[in-house]
Amino acid sequence: MSETGEQAAGSEQGLTPVCAIGASAGGIKALQTLFGAIETDLGLAYVVIVHLAPDHPSHLAEILQHCTSMPILQVNDSPTLKPDHVYVIPPDRELVIEGNRIMSRKFTEPRGLRAPIDRLFRSVAHARNDGFAVVLTGAGADGAVGVRKVAEAGGLVLVQDPREAEFAMMPRSAIATGVADFVEPLADIPARIAQTLKAKAALAHTTNAEAERSVTQILSFLRSRTGHDFASYKTATVRRRIGRRMQVTQQPSLAGYADYLVANPEEAKELFGDLLISVTSFFRDTAAFDALAKDVIPALFEAQEAGEPIRIWVVGCATGEEAYSLAMLLLEEAERRQVAPNVQIFASDLDDGALATAREGRYPRAIEGDVSEERLRRFFVEEVAHYRIRKDVRDMVLFANHSAMKDPPFMRLDLITCRNLLIYLERELQAQLLALFHYALRPGRYLYLGSAETADSRTELFAPIDREARIYSAKPRTGRKVELLDDLPAEHRPHLPQARESRVRSEPVLGALHLAALEHAGPPSALVDEDMRVVHLSANAGRYIAPPEGPLSAELPDIVRAELRAELRNVLHSVAATGEPCITLPISVAFDGARHRVALYVGRTPVEAHSAPLMLVVFMDGGPIMPADDELTGDETFGASEVQRLRQELRHAQERLSSSRREHEGAIQELRIANEELQSVNEEYRSTAEELETSKEEMQSINEELRTVNSELKSKLAGLASAHSDLQNLINTTDIGTLFLDPDLRIKMLTPAVEELFSVTDADIGRPITDFSNKLDYASIEDDAGMVLRDLVPFEKEVKTKAGRWLLMRLRPYRTVEDRIDGIVVSFIDITQRLMAQEELRQSEERYRRVIEETTTETEASKNT
Repeated sequence: MSETGEQAAGSEQGLTPVCAIGASAGGIKALQTLFGAIETDLGLAYVVIVHLAPDHPSHLAEILQHCTSMPILQVNDSPTLKPDHVYVIPPDRELVIEGNRIMSRKFTEPRGLRAPIDRLFRSVAHARNDGFAVVLTGAGADGAVGVRKVAEAGGLVLVQDPREAEFAMMPRSAIATGVADFVEPLADIPARIAQTLKAKAALAHTTNAEAERSVTQILSFLRSRTGHDFASYKTATVRRRIGRRMQVTQQPSLAGYADYLVANPEEAKELFGDLLISVTSFFRDTAAFDALAKDVIPALFEAQEAGEPIRIWVVGCATGEEAYSLAMLLLEEAERRQVAPNVQIFASDLDDGALATAREGRYPRAIEGDVSEERLRRFFVEEVAHYRIRKDVRDMVLFANHSAMKDPPFMRLDLITCRNLLIYLERELQAQLLALFHYALRPGRYLYLGSAETADSRTELFAPIDREARIYSAKPRTGRKVELLDDLPAEHRPHLPQARESRVRSEPVLGALHLAALEHAGPPSALVDEDMRVVHLSANAGRYIAPPEGPLSAELPDIVRAELRAELRNVLHSVAATGEPCITLPISVAFDGARHRVALYVGRTPVEAHSAPLMLVVFMDGGPIMPADDELTGDETFGASEVQRLRQELRHAQERLSSSRREHEGAIQELRIANEELQSVNEEYRSTAEELETSKEEMQSINEELRTVNSELKSKLAGLASAHSDLQNLINTTDIGTLFLDPDLRIKMLTPAVEELFSVTDADIGRPITDFSNKLDYASIEDDAGMVLRDLVPFEKEVKTKAGRWLLMRLRPYRTVEDRIDGIVVSFIDITQRLMAQEELRQSEERYRRVIEETTTETEASKNT
C-alpha cells in the first residue's frame, strides 16, 4: 500500500491524529504557554499527562481552559477522540489510546514505579504508527522510553530546550535517547507542530506516479552516498520514513525533499538512520523472552559441546538492548547450572551511532520500566541519571557494522535473533534472508523473530517451536549450501570466489554424459523430503504430474495424476516409517485416451551427516492395457518345409539372442566397472569440493569475527586514548600529589608532584611504596593505608615535611566502575600557605584582643579617676 493509500485508509477509519504531551515539575506554567500559542484548528487531539498527587483533586482542566478556546476535558471514562480537543489526566489514573478512544484506567504498578508519560507514548505509537510526542519540563526520566517507540512507529518527537526548562532532567533524558527530532524553546514548539502538519498534508496529495519517481531518485542518491540499497524495503515503509524526514526538514513535496537531499549531503546520514529505525528496548515482548528463557536457552547449554562456545548472532541490534538482554538470560542460566558461561554474541547493525551507544552500554534511568529490580542490581552499575552495563555482561557481546544482505554471515551459530527487520522487507527478500539464516545455523538450532514476523514462508527450512513467541528450529540441510547465497538480488549478493565456477566446469565429462544417458533412458522419478515435498524432478517426470485446481502444493501426492495419489501417499508413509523400499501393484492410469499399467517404486536415499532424509519415487510404465485377442477361427496347416524353416529361424534367433546376451552382459560388466571408477573419481571431487567449501566458510566466518573484534578494539583504543589524554592534562594542570596503589601498596600510577615527596619516578611503577624513602615527618602511612583498605572509610590527616611544609594527606579506597575495591588513592595537598595565613590571622586576632583589653583597662582607669 502506498503512503497516500495508508493515509486514506486512516481517514476512512476515522482515526484522529494525536499529539501526546508529557510534563512534570514546573509543567503547569509550560502548558499554559504552549496552549496559549498553539493554533486551534490543526485537527489534532491533544492528550496531556502530568504527574499528579493521587489523593488530591486536579484543577488542570480549569487552569488550561483560560489559555485556549479548544474544549478541555478531564478523562474519567473512555471518550472518543475529537480533533481540536484537549484531554487531561485525572489523579491516580493513567491514559492510553485504544482505537479512536482514550481510556482512563487505574495504575497497576506501585507508586514509585509509575511512568504514565511512557505508557501514553507507547499506546500512541501502537495505535497510530504516527503522532506527536512532546516532552516539557520535569524531573526524572518518564517519557524517555516512550519517545523511542513513537520514533520507531514514524511519529515526531519534540523536546523543550533544557536550558530554558524549569526542571531539565526529563527533557535531557528524552534527548539522550537520540530520537528527538526538534529541541526547541517552548515558544517555538507550536509553530513546529503546525509546519510539520503542513508538510504531511503536502505528502498526502502527492500522486503515485510522482511519488514513485521521487522515491526512486531519493533511494538512488542514498545508495551512492551510503553504499546501502533500500530498494527491497517495503514501499509503504520507505515512503513513511521519507515523509517523516520531510516533516523534520519542512519540505513541501517529495520532489522538494529530493532536491534538498542532494543540496545537503549530511541529510543522507539522517535519512539513512531513519530508514534503519534503530530503536529497541530491554526484554522487548516480555512473554516471548520468557519463552526463549524456558525453551531455548537451557537447550543451548545442554547441546553445548565440550570446549565449544555458544554462538549467537543478533541481527539489527540497534543500541544493544536486545543483545544485552540475551547475555543476561545466558548468565542467569549459567548461574543456575553453576557453570562458567562460554558464550559469543555477535551483534550487528548498520547505524554507527546506535553501535556507539551499544558499545558504551549506558542507558537512561527510564529502563527501570523494562528491567526488573533484581536484574538492575545484578547486571547494571547505577550512576547519577543512568545505568551502565556491568563488565561481565559487556564482555560477552561483540558489536560490528555488518549488513546481513551484503556481508558474509557469521557461521556455526546456535541462535539467530532478527526482530523487526523482516517486516520492513519485501516478501522475496524475506524468504532469501531466512534461507541465509538457515545456512548460518547449525542443524536443529534456533531462530527468534519479532512478534510481527514469521518463518512460515520457508517451512522446508524451519519448524516452529513456539509460534506465539516466534521461535523456530532449523531443519537438517538437504544438501544445498553456498547456492543459497545466490538467491539474493545482485546488489545484495556477496562476491563468491572464482574457484567455485572453475570447479563446476572441471567435473568429469564422462560422468555427466552417463548421468544424462540414465536420465534419458531410465524411468521417470522424483526426489522428495520427509514431508513429501518435491526436492527434484527428472526431466521426463512431467507426464505423471497433474496438479488439481486451487493453491499449488509442494507435496508430491497432491500434484501427481489423480489415480496415483492415494497409493503414493500410503507407500510414502510406509517407507518413511519402516525405511524399507516398496513396489506397488500396477495401477491403471489414463494417458491420452488409453490406459496404462503404472507401478510405483519408493525407497530411501543414502543419508549424509547433518542432511535430511530423502526418498526416491520411480514411475514404471508397464505399457498399454490391450483388449483380449479374438479367438482364431478355422484350421491352419503348415507343410514340413515350412516347419523346418521356422525351426531354423528360431535356432538362429536363439543363437543371436544368446550372443547378444553375452555381449550385453560383457557391456554391462564393463559399464559397471566404468561406473565404479566414475563414482570413485566423482566422490573424490565431491570430497575435495566439500573440503574447499568448508574451508571457505570457515575463513569467511573467521574473517568476519576478526573484523568485528578489530572494530571493537579500535573503538576501545580510541576511548582509552581520549581518556588518557584527559587524565594527562588533568595531572599536568594540578599541583596535587597523587599516588595510586594496589591492595599490596604497589605503585600503579603517580603524578609529578609526588616525586617531590617520595624518591620515586615513573620507572618505579609496580614496586611497593614502602621500599622508598620520603620527605615526610610522618611514619604511619602504611598503617593508615591498611586501615582504609580494611574499613573502606576515607582517612584525612595533616602531616609535616622534613623541610617544614605542611600537607593535607587524604587516603580513599580505589573503586572500579564495577564497584570493586582495587587499591587505594593517596593525595597530598600543600596547605602551608593556608596554615601560615591562619597563624597570621590568629596572631592578628591576639594583637587586636590585647589592644582592646588595654584600651578597656585604660578607659576603666580613667573613669575611676
